[in-house]
Amino acid sequence: MSLFTRLTATFSSGLDRLVGEIENHDAVVAAAIRDNRHAYGRARVRLGRMQDEGQRLRRRLGRLRREAASWRRRALAAGDEAGAVECLRRAHALTTESDTLADTLTRHDELAQQLEREITAVRRRIEALQQRRTELRSREATADAAGRIRALESGTRMDLDETFERWEVRVTEAEVESELDPAAGYERPSSPDHFEAEIIAAEEYAALKAELDAMRRDAAQSQETDDEDHDRH
Repeated sequence: MSLFTRLTATFSSGLDRLVGEIENHDAVVAAAIRDNRHAYGRARVRLGRMQDEGQRLRRRLGRLRREAASWRRRALAAGDEAGAVECLRRAHALTTESDTLADTLTRHDELAQQLEREITAVRRRIEALQQRRTELRSREATADAAGRIRALESGTRMDLDETFERWEVRVTEAEVESELDPAAGYERPSSPDHFEAEIIAAEEYAALKAELDAMRRDAAQSQETDDEDHDRH
């Protein structure tokens, strides 16, 4: 081993011993507990907001589904074919919107559940830190140099864990915001030419009319069945 290497190792060892002697371990652990409690409180507030947003999305989803069902009933009750087809078209649009919203709500609930698991982990970590702090306090009077070094290493691990936790909170928050951003990933559709638009409109009208005819036949058959049952009774 070179003289420079021996001097460096000696200096590092002496510095470690000096840090171990002057550091207030109890204060470091107390600060870590406060940081964890702060993270726990912020996560609980964020979870509450996510749960409120989930309720809002569920109410909106229910409203869209009710409106779609209402337009389908109007399609059956419409007196003219063009009006019935338009009612059915609106029902389809609302159904598509509700399906998209249902997917968004599913992702939102998954993120909320993930955050809830993280909150539970933070709470357990706080309890573990408090318990360990109590144990170390009771042993502090008889701790030797090796015990102080282990406490210092433990404090370093807690600092790194806290850094990773703050990083994960920031990433999770950014993911939640991107998932709940209604403008994220939206692309304005390109405008088709007039001929293509006419073909698509004709095909759509034919499909909607066929669905409307089927709905009317089903409604008529159901009415005939009800009339027959009524006559028998």
